[in-house]
Amino acid sequence: MFYTLLFIYIFYVIFKLFLANLQIGFVRAEAKKEPVVLEASEYKNAAVAAVTNLKFEIFSLIYHAVIFFAWISFGLKMLSNACLKDGNTLENIIFVMSFLLISSLLDLPLNIYESFVKDKKLGFSNMSAKIFLIDTIKSLALMLIFGSAFVWLVLLCINFLGDFWWFWAFLLSFGIAIIINLIYPTLIAPIFNKMSPLEDGELKGKIEGLLTKCGFKSSGVFTIDASKRDNRLNAYFGGLGATKRVVLFDTLIKKLSTAEIVAVLGHELGHFKHKDILKMIALSAIMLFCLFFIFGNVGASAYEAIGLGQNGASIIIFLVLFSPIFSFLFSPIISHFSRKNEFGADRFSKEISNKTDMINALTKLGSENKAFPKSHWLYSFVYHSHPSLFERINELENES
Repeated sequence: MFYTLLFIYIFYVIFKLFLANLQIGFVRAEAKKEPVVLEASEYKNAAVAAVTNLKFEIFSLIYHAVIFFAWISFGLKMLSNACLKDGNTLENIIFVMSFLLISSLLDLPLNIYESFVKDKKLGFSNMSAKIFLIDTIKSLALMLIFGSAFVWLVLLCINFLGDFWWFWAFLLSFGIAIIINLIYPTLIAPIFNKMSPLEDGELKGKIEGLLTKCGFKSSGVFTIDASKRDNRLNAYFGGLGATKRVVLFDTLIKKLSTAEIVAVLGHELGHFKHKDILKMIALSAIMLFCLFFIFGNVGASAYEAIGLGQNGASIIIFLVLFSPIFSFLFSPIISHFSRKNEFGADRFSKEISNKTDMINALTKLGSENKAFPKSHWLYSFVYHSHPSLFERINELENES
């Protein structure tokens, strides 16, 4: 079983490298053609940004592959010998959390390069060393506190719920994911960003009128100080049920007109009206169920192959190590339905505002975020949760 998974992992790495290089070649070729959607200079800048990001993606993939093989060759065995003496629950939690902490620290060089070199070169990052350090400490603290609690609960499932522990662990994981969605806008997001109610004025009035028109009940319209870290534009509806919030990046408010912001929110409301969020939650539940089913039935020989016993901590770490493969295999399915939902949300926005405002908003988002308007069909098929900018605008323009 282990060597089957190892073969799949190697194929996963090679195929991802192929896709990234395929997309680089496509973008470079398209950049030489007549610009679409964006102005000529913006088109060239978007191509440069896309290739830069893809090269970073390739380096990150190779870097993580080296770490992966270091873990399975000697790292996990060394960590297990250091953490597991009696094999009690506390030692198992320490083993898993040590693995997660070391993995996070090994990711720091990539995060530093991305924030302070790549994204600054592309004109996105406003990150300071102080903010980066504080964000890192907060993220690690949250991981250690809530991660330890989650690992303890999964260990209880493994140790006390028999052969079908994986089913109960799936229900636990899915339930926690729902809770995180519920509390994210009110408890988690404010830990990292200052969130303030949108000031009274034309924009707030238009947004509240739009929400009323669509029957969307929220706990308020808020802005966050995203610009202290990044210049990209964005907006989202966070939370579920009574905790739903409309959240606007301050960068979005600065760059888009009121009509364009309303069009963007109309798109997000389209997801609400079409119940896209519930559909994607259901799809994610199926994926999570399959993940726990497969990795909950891995034989003891797979753990022995990397020098581990089949204990609770080893099972969790094994699942974490190999879950990216499963997510990658499942991603074309999720991406397909997500792209379909995006077209539907665009149509909804056009109906409640007008297509000109939506097209203008998409064009500005593409320009400010340096999003290349086209993508190779295979790369898009595997990765993209959104259709390309060119496809979205073309669809809006050609609809009656």
